[in-house]
Amino acid sequence: MSACWLDQDRLAVATGDYVLDDEEVPTMGPQQLGVWSLSRRRWLHRNRTTFEVGTLMAEGSRVVSLHGHPRLIDVTTGSVLAEWPELDVSRRDGAYGVTHVRGPVAALHPDGTRLAVAQAEGIALVELPALDA
Repeated sequence: MSACWLDQDRLAVATGDYVLDDEEVPTMGPQQLGVWSLSRRRWLHRNRTTFEVGTLMAEGSRVVSLHGHPRLIDVTTGSVLAEWPELDVSRRDGAYGVTHVRGPVAALHPDGTRLAVAQAEGIALVELPALDA
């Protein structure tokens, strides 16, 4: 499982091949991407994915999925807005902060227009599509 904050209230959560079931958080099935609202204490969105989501990075109402290669995903629909299969990133499942397992090395520009991804030969920069694109 991996997660990242979208804003002060919403948390994007992705599951792998297992189910998230907790007495405080209603069930989320395998291979899903969801948005949990802390203030409402419920899922705002839950969508099944056809791929492993891996590590997440927030970009407004979208997330960057880092598993095998970067994908830009709409958290409302779960649809892939753009992807870059030519860029190789780790296939690690989980959020940033776990130090004993090497994760992908990537950074979003503060204005959400570009993504930097570490590659064996250097740093790859990709332009992210505009929010209204």
